[in-house]
Amino acid sequence: MQFLSINSNTKLSDLSEAVGVKNVPSILHINNIERTPNIGRAFNKMCDEVITDTGEVPYERKSAILNGLTTDSDVFETAALSSSSGWKLLSSMNTLPGMLKIPDDVSLPDSAATLGNSTPVKSDIYDKVMASLSQPPHYVDPSIFNDYSVTIAPGIVDFQGRHINSSDPMQWFRVPWGEVSLYSSISDEKIDFPVYPDELSDGVKANYTTMPDLLYQYEPWNLYTGSGPRSQTYTFEFHRDMWTGDHRDGCANNLIRACMANCYPEYKGSAVYTSLVTLYINGKALIRGVMTDVNVNWDGPLGLDNFYLHCKLAITITEVSEQTLDFYTVRNKPLIG
Repeated sequence: MQFLSINSNTKLSDLSEAVGVKNVPSILHINNIERTPNIGRAFNKMCDEVITDTGEVPYERKSAILNGLTTDSDVFETAALSSSSGWKLLSSMNTLPGMLKIPDDVSLPDSAATLGNSTPVKSDIYDKVMASLSQPPHYVDPSIFNDYSVTIAPGIVDFQGRHINSSDPMQWFRVPWGEVSLYSSISDEKIDFPVYPDELSDGVKANYTTMPDLLYQYEPWNLYTGSGPRSQTYTFEFHRDMWTGDHRDGCANNLIRACMANCYPEYKGSAVYTSLVTLYINGKALIRGVMTDVNVNWDGPLGLDNFYLHCKLAITITEVSEQTLDFYTVRNKPLIG
C-alpha cells in the first residue's frame, strides 16, 4: 500500500509528472476526486469537510485500521501517530493526512514524497502500539518508535539543505527543476526540463543591400534592410528515469510531445492560432518566438518497457521580439535574454 504526498498548491500537471499520465484517472477515482486543474485545493477542501462532519474515532476503530496497515512499517507508524483529524481521515477516507492513496496496481518508486516501503511491522513494535492504544487515554506513545523508526532518514542533507532519502537514487543528483522551462502561449503553461541545454550559442546578423555603382565612389553604399530574425537551436540530453526514478512514468514523453505540439497551430473555426514559446533559464527569458524545428534521437540501453532510455532533444526557436530592437535596446540587454 502506497501513499503520495500532496499539498494545496499541487496541480493536475504536477500529479501527472509524479505518477505518469496513464495512472492519473485511477488515482483520482480511488480518492474520489473529480478531475480539476487544482487537485491539491480540491482534495484539501474534501478533507476539511470530512474532518468537520466526522466524530472522534474510538480506539477500537483505530486498532482495526492499524491491523490493515501492518505490511508497510512507515505507513503503520505514520497512521499510529496521527492526530485526531488524521484518524478521522483514516476512518472515513482510508487515507493519511496530506496523502493520496495509490491503487494496488500502480507502483511508485521510493522517494521522500511517498509512503509504503513494503517492510512488515516488527512484532514487538506492533504489540507495544496495540497495548498503548488499548489503555487510557487511548493514544500511541511516540517513544515506541524511537529505536525502531523506519520513516526518519539518516542525517543526510543535500547542497540546498534538504533531507535526502537514501532509498531514492535520483535525490543524489543535481536535477535543476524549475530552472529551465518552456512556456507555450496556447496552453498557457510551462513545462520543466530536467537538464540545462548542452551549450548555448547566440548571435545576431545585420542585413544590408548594396547600391548600384555610382561614379567616383571608391566604396559601394550599403543600405540597411534589417537585423535577424535571431534563430537558435538548443539541445537537451536526458534519461527517462530523471523525473521520478521510474522510466515508465510517461514524463519524458510528456516533455517531448509538449515541444512537438508547439510546431502545430490551434484551429478555432476559420481562425488559426500559432503558439509563441518562451525558453526560460533561471526565471529569465532567453528567447521568445516560434518553434520551427524539433528533433528527437533515442539510444540505449533499453528499459523495462523495451524502449530506449537515453534521449537527445533539439528544439529550434526563431525570435519574435516583444519590443522594438534598436542599438540602445540591445546594448542594455542583460546576460540572459
